[in-house]
Order: sequence, then structure tokens, then C-alpha cells
Amino acid sequence: MSTPLVLDRPDAVAAATHPVRAAILDAMREPSTAADVARTIGQTRQNVAYHVRELEKVGLLRHVGQRQKGNFLEQTYQTVADTLVISP
Repeated sequence: MSTPLVLDRPDAVAAATHPVRAAILDAMREPSTAADVARTIGQTRQNVAYHVRELEKVGLLRHVGQRQKGNFLEQTYQTVADTLVISP
């Protein structure tokens, strides 16, 4: 069990509480790609890729690798913690 991540920066709290981004964080508890998550949560790949980049900027997702799929090189990401706690 990982230690909860305490969110004390307004940008991180805003990112974690956005409905689409919260769904992405939940789907990326295990390493996954934007395309896989898009199918899971019913969003477009482009929309999910945008939100993944924003979540990575605020430190809620981390890049964990890449994989070849056809002619594409897909990037994989994972949440930095299983549990997020908002600081009072």
C-alpha cells in the first residue's frame, strides 16, 4: 500500500477534482496509455492526451515507459499515488 499524496497546491487540487481528470487518474492506477484510457472512460484520445499532459505538469501522473503499437510509439503513464488527500 502506497503512502497517500497530500495535495496542498491549488493547481494540483483543481486538476485532481476536474471530472475528466479524476476519471483518468482512476484509470491510470496501473500503467496505461491515453488511447486505452480514452476507450475506458468514453472520451476522445485527443481530449485524454491533453488532460494527461496537464496532470503530468502538476505532478499527479508520471511517465513510466513506451510501447510500440503498429507504426506508433505510445507513451505509458501511471498515477503517482493510489490515494490523494486534499490538505485543509
